[in-house]
Amino acid sequence: MKVNIFGCGMSGVTAAIILKEQGHDVEIFEVRPHIAGNCYDYKNMDDCTVHEYGSHIFHTNDEGVWKFLNRYTRFNDYQHRVRANTREGLISIPYNKRTTEQLGSDLNPKEIQDLIFREYSERHWGIPWEQLPKSISGRVPNKRDNYDDRYFTDTYQGIPENGYTTMFRNMLDGIKVNLGVDADLHKRLQADLTVWTGPVSDYFDNKFGHLPYRSLRFEHQRVRKDSNYSWDLGSVINECNDKPYNRTMDNSVYLNEDVEFTTQTRDHPEEYKPGMNLPIYPKTFGEGPAIYERYRQAADAENNTIFLGRLATYRYLDMWMAVKQVMVKLKSDI
Repeated sequence: MKVNIFGCGMSGVTAAIILKEQGHDVEIFEVRPHIAGNCYDYKNMDDCTVHEYGSHIFHTNDEGVWKFLNRYTRFNDYQHRVRANTREGLISIPYNKRTTEQLGSDLNPKEIQDLIFREYSERHWGIPWEQLPKSISGRVPNKRDNYDDRYFTDTYQGIPENGYTTMFRNMLDGIKVNLGVDADLHKRLQADLTVWTGPVSDYFDNKFGHLPYRSLRFEHQRVRKDSNYSWDLGSVINECNDKPYNRTMDNSVYLNEDVEFTTQTRDHPEEYKPGMNLPIYPKTFGEGPAIYERYRQAADAENNTIFLGRLATYRYLDMWMAVKQVMVKLKSDI
Protein backbone atom coordinates (compact mmCIF):
# COMPACT_ATOMS: atom_id res chain seq x y z
CA MET A 1 0.00 0.00 0.00
CA LYS A 2 1.29 3.46 -0.92
CA VAL A 3 1.23 5.80 2.11
CA ASN A 4 1.90 9.54 2.04
CA ILE A 5 2.71 11.09 5.41
CA PHE A 6 2.54 14.85 5.85
CA GLY A 7 4.77 16.09 8.65
CA CYS A 8 8.26 15.02 9.71
CA GLY A 9 7.93 15.55 13.46
CA MET A 10 7.51 12.93 16.16
CA SER A 11 4.06 11.77 15.05
CA GLY A 12 4.83 11.59 11.34
CA VAL A 13 8.15 9.81 11.72
CA THR A 14 6.78 7.31 14.23
CA ALA A 15 3.93 6.58 11.81
CA ALA A 16 6.39 6.11 8.95
CA ILE A 17 8.42 3.57 10.93
CA ILE A 18 5.40 1.52 11.98
CA LEU A 19 3.84 1.53 8.51
CA LYS A 20 7.16 0.67 6.84
CA GLU A 21 7.62 -2.26 9.24
CA GLN A 22 4.12 -3.40 8.27
CA GLY A 23 5.32 -3.64 4.68
CA HIS A 24 3.87 -0.45 3.21
CA ASP A 25 5.53 1.93 0.74
CA VAL A 26 6.00 5.09 2.83
CA GLU A 27 6.98 8.61 1.85
CA ILE A 28 7.13 11.75 4.04
CA PHE A 29 6.41 15.32 2.96
CA GLU A 30 7.38 18.27 5.17
CA VAL A 31 6.78 21.99 4.56
CA ARG A 32 9.72 23.09 6.70
CA PRO A 33 13.30 22.83 5.41
CA HIS A 34 14.34 20.41 8.16
CA ILE A 35 13.31 17.15 9.79
CA ALA A 36 12.32 16.64 13.46
CA GLY A 37 9.53 19.20 13.71
CA ASN A 38 9.71 21.33 16.85
CA CYS A 39 12.30 18.91 18.28
CA TYR A 40 14.83 20.17 15.73
CA ASP A 41 18.24 21.03 17.16
CA TYR A 42 21.64 21.76 15.64
CA LYS A 43 25.29 22.36 16.50
CA ASN A 44 26.18 26.02 16.05
CA MET A 45 29.57 27.58 15.38
CA ASP A 46 30.41 27.37 19.10
CA ASP A 47 29.76 23.61 19.14
CA CYS A 48 26.70 24.22 21.32
CA THR A 49 23.58 22.17 20.56
CA VAL A 50 20.73 24.64 20.20
CA HIS A 51 17.07 23.68 20.59
CA GLU A 52 15.65 25.87 17.82
CA TYR A 53 12.09 25.81 19.20
CA GLY A 54 12.78 25.87 22.92
CA SER A 55 13.68 23.12 25.34
CA HIS A 56 12.44 19.60 24.66
CA ILE A 57 12.91 17.17 27.53
CA PHE A 58 11.91 13.59 26.94
CA HIS A 59 10.19 11.93 29.89
CA THR A 60 7.77 9.03 30.23
CA ASN A 61 6.62 6.19 32.42
CA ASP A 62 5.69 4.13 29.36
CA GLU A 63 8.27 1.38 28.92
CA GLY A 64 7.11 0.54 25.40
CA VAL A 65 7.62 4.10 24.16
CA TRP A 66 11.01 4.26 25.88
CA LYS A 67 12.18 1.02 24.27
CA PHE A 68 10.92 2.16 20.87
CA LEU A 69 12.99 5.37 20.89
CA ASN A 70 16.03 3.62 22.33
CA ARG A 71 16.21 1.69 19.07
CA TYR A 72 17.45 4.92 17.50
CA THR A 73 19.47 6.65 20.19
CA ARG A 74 20.87 6.39 23.65
CA PHE A 75 19.66 8.98 26.13
CA ASN A 76 21.82 10.76 28.66
CA ASP A 77 20.80 10.88 32.32
CA TYR A 78 19.69 14.52 32.23
CA GLN A 79 17.23 15.41 35.01
CA HIS A 80 15.24 18.56 34.28
CA ARG A 81 15.36 21.26 36.95
CA VAL A 82 13.57 24.58 36.70
CA ARG A 83 13.87 27.72 38.77
CA ALA A 84 11.28 30.47 39.05
CA ASN A 85 12.48 34.07 38.96
CA THR A 86 9.99 35.74 41.32
CA ARG A 87 9.72 38.97 43.30
CA GLU A 88 11.13 36.93 46.20
CA GLY A 89 14.15 35.83 44.15
CA LEU A 90 15.06 32.56 42.43
CA ILE A 91 13.30 29.53 43.87
CA SER A 92 12.93 25.83 43.05
CA ILE A 93 9.78 24.61 41.32
CA PRO A 94 7.69 22.55 41.65
CA TYR A 95 7.30 23.76 45.21
CA ASN A 96 9.24 21.51 47.63
CA LYS A 97 11.02 21.68 50.96
CA ARG A 98 13.98 23.37 49.33
CA THR A 99 11.63 26.12 48.12
CA THR A 100 10.39 26.68 51.67
CA GLU A 101 13.97 27.08 52.87
CA GLN A 102 14.78 29.48 50.03
CA LEU A 103 11.77 31.65 50.90
CA GLY A 104 12.16 31.38 54.64
CA SER A 105 8.49 30.50 55.04
CA ASP A 106 6.00 27.86 53.95
CA LEU A 107 3.44 29.20 51.44
CA ASN A 108 -0.14 28.06 51.12
CA PRO A 109 -1.61 27.14 47.67
CA LYS A 110 -3.04 30.63 47.08
CA GLU A 111 0.32 32.25 47.87
CA ILE A 112 2.09 29.77 45.57
CA GLN A 113 -0.39 30.57 42.82
CA ASP A 114 0.14 34.31 43.14
CA LEU A 115 3.93 34.11 43.40
CA ILE A 116 4.67 31.54 40.70
CA PHE A 117 1.73 31.08 38.34
CA ARG A 118 -0.35 34.23 37.98
CA GLU A 119 1.87 36.54 35.89
CA TYR A 120 3.48 33.64 34.03
CA SER A 121 0.08 32.22 33.01
CA GLU A 122 -1.39 35.61 32.05
CA ARG A 123 1.55 36.24 29.73
CA HIS A 124 1.46 32.70 28.36
CA TRP A 125 -2.25 32.76 27.45
CA GLY A 126 -2.59 36.48 26.77
CA ILE A 127 -5.62 37.05 29.01
CA PRO A 128 -6.14 38.11 32.64
CA TRP A 129 -5.91 35.44 35.31
CA GLU A 130 -9.57 35.83 36.20
CA GLN A 131 -10.59 34.90 32.63
CA LEU A 132 -8.59 31.69 32.53
CA PRO A 133 -10.63 28.49 32.83
CA LYS A 134 -10.34 26.58 36.08
CA SER A 135 -8.60 23.78 34.18
CA ILE A 136 -5.64 26.18 33.91
CA SER A 137 -5.91 28.62 36.82
CA GLY A 138 -6.67 25.80 39.26
CA ARG A 139 -3.73 23.71 38.12
CA VAL A 140 -1.27 24.38 40.92
CA PRO A 141 1.09 21.38 41.35
CA ASN A 142 0.98 19.60 44.67
CA LYS A 143 3.57 20.66 47.18
CA ARG A 144 6.26 18.03 47.61
CA ASP A 145 7.01 16.92 51.13
CA ASN A 146 10.64 16.26 50.23
CA TYR A 147 13.69 17.86 48.60
CA ASP A 148 13.12 16.41 45.13
CA ASP A 149 13.46 19.46 42.87
CA ARG A 150 13.30 17.61 39.56
CA TYR A 151 10.61 19.05 37.30
CA PHE A 152 9.65 15.57 36.07
CA THR A 153 9.63 12.43 38.18
CA ASP A 154 9.00 9.94 35.35
CA THR A 155 10.87 6.64 35.41
CA TYR A 156 12.51 7.32 32.07
CA GLN A 157 13.88 10.72 31.10
CA GLY A 158 16.79 12.34 29.33
CA ILE A 159 18.02 13.92 26.10
CA PRO A 160 19.23 11.95 23.04
CA GLU A 161 22.99 11.83 23.57
CA ASN A 162 23.74 13.29 20.13
CA GLY A 163 20.67 15.54 19.97
CA TYR A 164 17.16 15.12 18.62
CA THR A 165 17.97 15.75 14.97
CA THR A 166 20.47 12.88 14.95
CA MET A 167 17.87 10.63 16.58
CA PHE A 168 15.38 11.56 13.83
CA ARG A 169 17.96 10.86 11.12
CA ASN A 170 18.39 7.38 12.58
CA MET A 171 14.61 6.90 12.71
CA LEU A 172 14.32 7.93 9.04
CA ASP A 173 16.88 5.46 7.74
CA GLY A 174 15.47 3.93 4.55
CA ILE A 175 12.45 6.28 4.43
CA LYS A 176 12.10 8.83 1.64
CA VAL A 177 11.67 12.40 2.91
CA ASN A 178 10.76 15.50 0.90
CA LEU A 179 11.48 18.83 2.62
CA GLY A 180 10.22 22.33 1.83
CA VAL A 181 7.12 21.15 -0.03
CA ASP A 182 4.01 23.23 -0.77
CA ALA A 183 1.52 23.33 2.08
CA ASP A 184 -1.31 22.14 -0.18
CA LEU A 185 0.64 19.30 -1.85
CA HIS A 186 -1.64 16.70 -0.25
CA LYS A 187 -4.42 17.80 -2.59
CA ARG A 188 -2.40 16.84 -5.67
CA LEU A 189 -0.83 13.54 -4.62
CA GLN A 190 -2.49 10.15 -4.88
CA ALA A 191 -2.04 7.41 -2.30
CA ASP A 192 -3.88 4.45 -0.83
CA LEU A 193 -3.57 6.08 2.60
CA THR A 194 -2.72 9.59 3.80
CA VAL A 195 -1.44 10.31 7.30
CA TRP A 196 -1.92 13.97 8.21
CA THR A 197 -0.05 15.47 11.17
CA GLY A 198 -0.40 19.16 10.32
CA PRO A 199 -3.16 21.47 11.56
CA VAL A 200 -6.48 19.76 10.93
CA SER A 201 -7.94 23.09 9.80
CA ASP A 202 -5.29 23.39 7.06
CA TYR A 203 -6.30 20.02 5.64
CA PHE A 204 -9.82 21.38 5.13
CA ASP A 205 -8.69 24.81 3.86
CA ASN A 206 -9.87 26.41 7.11
CA LYS A 207 -13.47 26.17 5.94
CA PHE A 208 -14.77 26.37 9.51
CA GLY A 209 -12.31 29.12 10.47
CA HIS A 210 -8.80 29.11 11.93
CA LEU A 211 -8.36 27.19 15.17
CA PRO A 212 -7.07 29.48 17.96
CA TYR A 213 -3.58 28.86 19.35
CA ARG A 214 -0.93 30.63 21.33
CA SER A 215 2.49 30.80 19.75
CA LEU A 216 6.06 31.54 20.85
CA ARG A 217 8.79 33.68 19.39
CA PHE A 218 12.26 32.36 20.18
CA GLU A 219 15.16 34.69 20.81
CA HIS A 220 18.65 33.12 20.79
CA GLN A 221 21.55 34.96 22.42
CA ARG A 222 25.25 34.08 22.34
CA VAL A 223 26.75 34.34 25.84
CA ARG A 224 30.35 33.83 26.91
CA LYS A 225 30.77 31.38 29.79
CA ASP A 226 33.59 33.27 31.48
CA SER A 227 34.62 33.19 35.16
CA ASN A 228 31.61 35.33 36.08
CA TYR A 229 29.10 33.06 34.34
CA SER A 230 26.98 30.99 36.67
CA TRP A 231 24.19 28.65 35.67
CA ASP A 232 23.89 26.05 38.39
CA LEU A 233 20.15 26.61 38.62
CA GLY A 234 18.96 24.03 36.12
CA SER A 235 18.57 24.53 32.39
CA VAL A 236 15.45 26.73 32.50
CA ILE A 237 14.38 29.80 34.46
CA ASN A 238 10.67 30.58 34.44
CA GLU A 239 10.08 34.33 34.54
CA CYS A 240 7.31 34.71 37.14
CA ASN A 241 7.42 38.48 36.98
CA ASP A 242 6.64 41.35 34.61
CA LYS A 243 9.29 40.55 31.99
CA PRO A 244 8.05 40.26 28.37
CA TYR A 245 9.25 36.66 28.00
CA ASN A 246 8.35 33.49 29.88
CA ARG A 247 11.50 31.41 30.03
CA THR A 248 15.27 31.64 29.69
CA MET A 249 17.17 28.48 28.77
CA ASP A 250 20.85 27.59 28.65
CA ASN A 251 21.19 25.16 25.74
CA SER A 252 24.62 23.86 26.78
CA VAL A 253 23.19 22.27 29.93
CA TYR A 254 21.11 19.59 28.19
CA LEU A 255 24.09 17.63 26.87
CA ASN A 256 26.56 18.95 29.48
CA GLU A 257 28.59 20.65 26.77
CA ASP A 258 31.86 22.28 27.76
CA VAL A 259 31.82 25.31 25.46
CA GLU A 260 33.29 28.80 25.67
CA PHE A 261 30.08 30.36 24.36
CA THR A 262 26.64 29.03 25.12
CA THR A 263 23.34 29.98 23.52
CA GLN A 264 20.60 31.20 25.79
CA THR A 265 17.07 31.05 24.44
CA ARG A 266 14.14 33.16 25.55
CA ASP A 267 10.59 32.39 24.51
CA HIS A 268 8.13 35.23 24.03
CA PRO A 269 4.44 34.22 24.09
CA GLU A 270 2.29 35.73 21.36
CA GLU A 271 -0.98 35.16 19.57
CA TYR A 272 -0.92 32.70 16.71
CA LYS A 273 -1.15 34.38 13.31
CA PRO A 274 -1.60 31.85 10.47
CA GLY A 275 1.25 32.00 8.01
CA MET A 276 3.37 34.20 10.27
CA ASN A 277 4.25 32.04 13.30
CA LEU A 278 3.77 28.53 14.65
CA PRO A 279 0.63 27.08 16.24
CA ILE A 280 1.95 25.65 19.51
CA TYR A 281 -0.56 25.71 22.38
CA PRO A 282 -4.18 24.96 21.43
CA LYS A 283 -6.71 27.21 23.13
CA THR A 284 -8.96 24.44 24.40
CA PHE A 285 -11.29 27.01 25.93
CA GLY A 286 -13.42 29.81 24.51
CA GLU A 287 -14.37 29.18 20.89
CA GLY A 288 -11.60 26.64 20.25
CA PRO A 289 -13.46 23.42 21.22
CA ALA A 290 -16.56 24.26 19.16
CA ILE A 291 -14.51 25.01 16.05
CA TYR A 292 -12.45 21.86 16.50
CA GLU A 293 -15.56 19.71 16.90
CA ARG A 294 -16.62 20.66 13.37
CA TYR A 295 -13.18 19.70 12.05
CA ARG A 296 -13.20 16.48 14.05
CA GLN A 297 -16.47 15.42 12.47
CA ALA A 298 -15.13 16.28 9.01
CA ALA A 299 -11.95 14.29 9.73
CA ASP A 300 -13.95 11.26 10.88
CA ALA A 301 -15.83 11.35 7.59
CA GLU A 302 -12.65 11.28 5.49
CA ASN A 303 -11.86 8.05 3.70
CA ASN A 304 -8.28 6.79 3.62
CA THR A 305 -6.90 9.62 5.77
CA ILE A 306 -5.73 9.28 9.37
CA PHE A 307 -5.20 12.36 11.53
CA LEU A 308 -2.40 12.05 14.09
CA GLY A 309 -0.46 14.32 16.41
CA ARG A 310 -1.10 17.45 18.42
CA LEU A 311 -1.98 19.70 15.48
CA ALA A 312 -4.23 17.21 13.72
CA THR A 313 -6.10 16.34 16.92
CA TYR A 314 -5.99 19.82 18.51
CA ARG A 315 -4.47 18.84 21.82
CA TYR A 316 -1.19 19.43 23.55
CA LEU A 317 0.86 16.24 23.57
CA ASP A 318 4.14 15.55 25.29
CA MET A 319 6.58 13.71 23.04
CA TRP A 320 5.85 10.33 24.58
CA MET A 321 2.12 10.91 24.14
CA ALA A 322 2.62 11.61 20.44
CA VAL A 323 4.51 8.34 20.01
CA LYS A 324 1.95 6.38 22.01
CA GLN A 325 -0.99 7.86 20.10
CA VAL A 326 0.53 6.70 16.81
CA MET A 327 1.34 3.24 18.17
CA VAL A 328 -2.20 2.70 19.38
CA LYS A 329 -3.94 4.22 16.36
CA LEU A 330 -2.00 2.47 13.64
CA LYS A 331 -2.07 -0.93 15.25
CA SER A 332 -5.85 -0.72 15.49
CA ASP A 333 -6.66 1.01 12.19
CA ILE A 334 -4.28 -0.56 9.65
